Amino acid sequence: MNKITRFTVYSLLFINFLSILCIFFPAIDNIYAQHHGAPPPLATLGDRNIKMNFVVDPPVLSSGQNAQMKMSLTDEKTGEKIEHVTYRVTLSKNEQIKMSDFFHSHIGNLTIASKNTNSPDTSVEGTFDVLTNAVIPDPSGTIGIMGPTFSEAGLYKADIEIITIDNDKTDLPNPLEYQFDINVK
Repeated sequence: MNKITRFTVYSLLFINFLSILCIFFPAIDNIYAQHHGAPPPLATLGDRNIKMNFVVDPPVLSSGQNAQMKMSLTDEKTGEKIEHVTYRVTLSKNEQIKMSDFFHSHIGNLTIASKNTNSPDTSVEGTFDVLTNAVIPDPSGTIGIMGPTFSEAGLYKADIEIITIDNDKTDLPNPLEYQFDINVK
């Protein structure tokens, strides 16, 4: 009986502790995209908490519509954008890959403009950079993809891995991974 009482007391203390944490650390208000129904987690690198910002424009897509996917990383503590980011972006629907490629942005912001065409394959329009081993955007920060990207209604997945930050060749020992849902009607 004594063990049950201790367990109960410790359980109640733990629940109270979690409740207090929820009061002092409320949920993040800015949700930029869906990450399995919640904002993407912060990644901690050194003394930085890195937040992934991902926006699809327009926010409600119809099948066959052109769209833009805008992404960037921000240091939560300072509000500063992270530069020299290499992204691996994979778009899929029903486990079928629509597009997968490496993209690098020296300024950190990356916009992928999807233009739906009747072509059977998706092609990436951009300049391949040998130094970063990735496609880099035009001066406006945009990379175009042509093909049947969002050609069918349904749930698409955008899997994003962050390979480098801060410098063109500073590879992360473990890529940061994010997944976002894109609903096409």
